[in-house]
Amino acid sequence: ISDFLHPGRVVVGDDGDWAGDAVVELYAPLGAPLVRTDIASAEMVKLASNAFLATKISFITETANASEETGADVSEVARGMGLDDRIGPKFLQAGIGFGGSCFPKDVHALKQLAGNSGYHFQLLNSVIEVNELQKRRVIGKLHKHLNGSLVGKKIALLGLAFKPNTDDMREASSLVLSARLQAAGAHVSAYDPVAEEEAKHLLGGLEFADGPIDCVKDADAVVVVTEWDEFRGLDWGEVARAMAGDLVIDGRNALDAG
Repeated sequence: ISDFLHPGRVVVGDDGDWAGDAVVELYAPLGAPLVRTDIASAEMVKLASNAFLATKISFITETANASEETGADVSEVARGMGLDDRIGPKFLQAGIGFGGSCFPKDVHALKQLAGNSGYHFQLLNSVIEVNELQKRRVIGKLHKHLNGSLVGKKIALLGLAFKPNTDDMREASSLVLSARLQAAGAHVSAYDPVAEEEAKHLLGGLEFADGPIDCVKDADAVVVVTEWDEFRGLDWGEVARAMAGDLVIDGRNALDAG
């Protein structure tokens, strides 16, 4: 409701007739900047906006991967980039990729729309690929640090929703991670403060925990999947004592490394 009542802009696509006039009048009380254009351009505004933000996320994700290899701190890199007003700080949070109801759908939709018109939108192929590969990198790190096999290992997923402060599980990274971990023979426990009921309809074979400490109990590794404030405020000494292993993969770059 808040987003609806306080939009950054209102985009109206129409043929310049009474219908467009009616919509402009309807949205006028919101006081937002108005873009009134033809239908094809209005559709492109929506798709291109979300595809650009998804591209920004995939770019900082690739930058994070490169930073790991070079010894750079991607948090500092993102902070420095964000201070450039041509770039800005939003959507520069490195992690295991984007999900939700809009970004994946609109990236694919723009790629398909262009393809149907005979244009190959090559950049979007990379955006999609980076987003998918990032989940594989998490599995690869678990294999690397757990002696090459996940069979019989307990992996705890902290967070299930695609982003914090929602129970939305659409295109959530936890869906892919959970499936791949179980396919690799791991036992998976999970905790999310809000999304558990929704997740139960989509995820099978998991142990749903009552809280974060219960989730990590006897775990060989922990993966932070959703950057809930609850996880930032955890007593990580208590987490360490509850775990069987000592591996934590911060999939959202949300924790204080200190």
